[in-house]
Amino acid sequence: MRAQPTASHYVNGRYIEDDGGAPLPVIYPATGETIAMLRSATPNVLELAVEAARAAQPAWARLKPVERGRILRRAADILRARNADLARIETLDTGKAIQETLVADAPSAADCLEYFGGAVAAYNGESIDLGGPFPYTKR
Repeated sequence: MRAQPTASHYVNGRYIEDDGGAPLPVIYPATGETIAMLRSATPNVLELAVEAARAAQPAWARLKPVERGRILRRAADILRARNADLARIETLDTGKAIQETLVADAPSAADCLEYFGGAVAAYNGESIDLGGPFPYTKR
């Protein structure tokens, strides 16, 4: 049984394999079989990811809330469309029963994205500052 992805990382629209990363075997808990071999992220991969996020943030910030909501709802649609494959991968990775991963993992994530995709459309720019260093943190 194999579940080898194209590469260990996906950053800025491309697959990245960095042989400098520590080997990270993926073990199927039901059999103990190694089903994939990945590599952990090196500082170089992390820097590429941070640079990509910084480059993308201004465009995201310019989007109207309703446009952001459409993107989140589209992501939910993609998760649902790929649920069978995602459930299989989650079962191989964690050993959970396929009956559980089919109804819980990707569908729950899709439900969450759909919820916040709808909620953001109602956002009017106001927020509550409770005075903490992080949003919603009380002193």
